Amino acid sequence: MVSEEIELNHVMAKHGIECLESDMGEYIVQLDGDRPSHIIMPAIHKNKQEVSDTFEANLTDFTPTVDVDSLIQTGRRELRRKFRDADIGVSGVNFAVAETGTLCLVENEGNGRMCTTVPDVHIAITGIEKVVEFLSDVPPLYSALTRSATGQAISTYFNMISSPRREGELDGPREVHLVLLDNGRSQAYRMRKPARPCSAFAAAPV
Repeated sequence: MVSEEIELNHVMAKHGIECLESDMGEYIVQLDGDRPSHIIMPAIHKNKQEVSDTFEANLTDFTPTVDVDSLIQTGRRELRRKFRDADIGVSGVNFAVAETGTLCLVENEGNGRMCTTVPDVHIAITGIEKVVEFLSDVPPLYSALTRSATGQAISTYFNMISSPRREGELDGPREVHLVLLDNGRSQAYRMRKPARPCSAFAAAPV
């Protein structure tokens, strides 16, 4: 959603760089030239026939179907091929831990894990409000995030990235870069009015 905020894909396209959304819902709306309609379910406004029509118009060798499992498998095959060919993987960040330099990514599809490990370069973009001080701050925030987003007690994948690929490791990016986005956040924080002090009842003299 941060890349949507700064219209990263559109800017990159002007420079001849192909940007492909890897979230299944985002991928569908991108193929259709549409915009996401929900922060968690970006393609919730499209039914299976519309998804089939989108794939038929944009993907070669696609046999029209309204079977949801077949549609999902079609999208996954296309995305995996793109992951293998990508030079750079770009992700968001759910929590950035100052104490350890760890980037935490919460997801259910595994696409975040693919785009942060398969390409040689991983670039993470996040708003400055996602920075937390200690690793111990993450568990309660993670619990609140999954429950408020999808009602789950825990997500399917919780990724913690603290460095590029180290010597002897077989996978992972060779470079990791973090972009911290302000884009008016500091100004909004400064404009917050201080909370009014609570009135307290004076204790009666004993």
